[in-house]
Amino acid sequence: MPRNVKLLISLIGLSVLASVMFYFGNRDSSGIDKTIFEVVNQDRIDRVALTSQRGTVELKFDGVKWKVNAAYDADRQLITVLFATVVQTQPKRKLTGVQRDSVSKKMSRDAVRVLLFEGEAPNKEFLVCGNEEKTETYYQLAGEEEIYLVTIPGYRVYVASIFELGESGWRDKGIFNFNWQNFKELKVHFPKRIDQDFSVSLVNSLFTIAEVSVADTTKLSGFLESLFELQAEQILSKTESMCYDSLLSGYPVVELAIQDISKKNIALKIFPPQKGSRVIVGRINDSETVLLSRRAAAAVSRGRDFFVMK
Repeated sequence: MPRNVKLLISLIGLSVLASVMFYFGNRDSSGIDKTIFEVVNQDRIDRVALTSQRGTVELKFDGVKWKVNAAYDADRQLITVLFATVVQTQPKRKLTGVQRDSVSKKMSRDAVRVLLFEGEAPNKEFLVCGNEEKTETYYQLAGEEEIYLVTIPGYRVYVASIFELGESGWRDKGIFNFNWQNFKELKVHFPKRIDQDFSVSLVNSLFTIAEVSVADTTKLSGFLESLFELQAEQILSKTESMCYDSLLSGYPVVELAIQDISKKNIALKIFPPQKGSRVIVGRINDSETVLLSRRAAAAVSRGRDFFVMK
């Protein structure tokens, strides 16, 4: 028998075996079909609507990047987590009795309706909610009565957490999001230490500090890298920002303002640390409040003396 024919027969045999294993592997001892929440053609999903009592968050791919409510760039890592969650989550058991009644009431009150689209065509629709302790997650197919406890096999995670994010939670947390090849100038101002003010510009393709005759290029490179990669821990909503009103009305520790060659400006104010808090409060363009890690804030709060060559 020709070798190619033998290989073909072997391949067919393996395919049949795989199909049998897939069929029986997707049903547990309780007879639950593990594929009931499976999303077909998940690589074609280009829009996701997450609707709850708080409103709707729409995530949409515009052909280049994912956007949040057509206004902000989405956090690419969270989009990856969302699709990994959608693909890997499986039902563990069907809820019954008192637990089902209790979760059903919670579903009607707190559930997030998840609707996945391929273009304008709906692909999958289901409801998600978690328990009060945020240790268990429940799914329910739209229009169905049954409710399932779900898990991601091999992981102990609170599956519902990704679906519970609000608009600000889905946003890209990068502070200075623009093409750094178009960088023109950085101005750093210390309201209470103006002798530490400095500016950085590009001269002959090299970053230089105008106020320092001989700057430590290693320290300058590290500072700019920290600035370029600066990420917020959290972007606060207007309501969440209100609890920092008294702090924001005072003087910031440092103000950083970047301009590109098209004269686009991005400014960040970093405020004094609060006792007992692990985060630092910042303000972008005097319009949005963000929380920064102490380490990240410290890395971009260097004064002029830091860069002087010793």
